[in-house]
Amino acid sequence: MKKTILQIVLMSLPFFGQAQLNVSDFETFTLSPNSFYKDTNSTPFLTGSASFQHKWDTAFSFWSGGFTYTNKYDSATAGFGNLMGVKPFNGYNNSNIYVVGQDRSVISLASAQNTLDGFYITNTTYAYKSMKNGDQFAKKFGGITGNDPDYFKITVKGYDNGVMKQDSAEFYLADFRFANNTLDYIVNTWQWFNTSVLGEVDSVKFFMYSSDIGAFGINTPLFFGLDNFTTKGAIVGLAENSVQKQFQSYPNPFQSVLFIQFKSTDTLSKIKLYDALGHLVLEQNSGGQELQLDLSALQTGFYLLEVNQNGNISTKSLIKN
Repeated sequence: MKKTILQIVLMSLPFFGQAQLNVSDFETFTLSPNSFYKDTNSTPFLTGSASFQHKWDTAFSFWSGGFTYTNKYDSATAGFGNLMGVKPFNGYNNSNIYVVGQDRSVISLASAQNTLDGFYITNTTYAYKSMKNGDQFAKKFGGITGNDPDYFKITVKGYDNGVMKQDSAEFYLADFRFANNTLDYIVNTWQWFNTSVLGEVDSVKFFMYSSDIGAFGINTPLFFGLDNFTTKGAIVGLAENSVQKQFQSYPNPFQSVLFIQFKSTDTLSKIKLYDALGHLVLEQNSGGQELQLDLSALQTGFYLLEVNQNGNISTKSLIKN
């Protein structure tokens, strides 16, 4: 596996400053007891540093992909009926809310200049019980003798402008490949997953693999727990100062209308708005002191606002609720 730290620039924007950690622990979300996030429109849920994909199947009324946050505490019940429970019972450091993800889920970062430092990860109760004891679909890890070289792992791949990067980060949620069987393990606590090797990315995708493969694909339940999602971004520095000098925008987060006030009207201001994948979604010029943008047609998520005045470019990250 390559260990090269990538230097990825989404739009060749100048961005300098002191790196700052942003930890999303999901504790600001509100839930009824023993429930989880469910949106029939498949709307992603947002934190201060990322947008978490969420898919809901309205035809059959179930969570079909992406992520959900939950306070369902069940570390004992085996089977498909316990999708949200994690083996450590509750969130990292006994927190109230944590996230559960599925295979092929995607997280978009707030800015292309961010690095995903890592997060805490663990097995769901469903996956843990399936590997520990076996079930009607999956085998007991290690087999009858305990010598089967089974494994269950997650590979995280980084993306830049929709293109997958070569570097990846791996974490084994279970590993029975040791010659000494006493070293075999299935993760049952929260463990730190360092993903900083990915470098600067605008999104990441989770791929799950297992040694237990049948006629219809992987038998091991493809679910995992996640908490304390931590990014590192150059938030304080020259780029932020130039934003303050050239323009102000409000509100942030916004819902439909965004106001931009320019400090100087001596020159034409060229405005561009990019989505989290770097796609240009709006381009407009302004010669006045204030500009009002109707952005009600945009999807919920993260955006990057760019203002260009005579080649002096300032940027600001925005969130649409």
